[in-house]
Amino acid sequence: MGSFANWQFILLGRIIGGVIYSPAITLFQFAIVLAIWAFLIIGLRRLKTKSLIFRHFIDGTAVIVINRGKIDIAACKKAKITAHDLAFKLRKQGVYYIQDVKRAVLEQNGELIIVQAGEENPKYPIITDGIIHKGVLEDVDKTEEWLLEELQKQGYNSASEIFLAEYHNGEIWVVS
Repeated sequence: MGSFANWQFILLGRIIGGVIYSPAITLFQFAIVLAIWAFLIIGLRRLKTKSLIFRHFIDGTAVIVINRGKIDIAACKKAKITAHDLAFKLRKQGVYYIQDVKRAVLEQNGELIIVQAGEENPKYPIITDGIIHKGVLEDVDKTEEWLLEELQKQGYNSASEIFLAEYHNGEIWVVS
């Protein structure tokens, strides 16, 4: 499944193409179809920003395929990545021993992000669009309760007030 942005432009192209090549469609009918398309796109975008479940359904999710030097075979199967593909992606980034990998994440676009043992974790957002990412909190060995306490210290009552928050060097950087 392609990305949401690609899907919406393909649909718009088909609508416009249908109008151009079909003389039976009036300008009024075209305006109605275009309004329905715009309503759907705006509605789906709002749903994506408000619902983590819906966002994962539309965009997919990143999958941790290696954690602390161990391959998660079930996660690999879920992400439809073969052992050959995983080994190739690791070699491509100069990693030859799985035991040296602290964490490897297969992103939605197929890119493999690798953190080797001894390296600092790359910055991952712990909150996006007001939604807490519990998996990222686990990766930095923090709890949701800790996060909410830290946010209160910075003057925030809830995560829903926050556009983006990142964890870096023991601190939370917030954009609201």
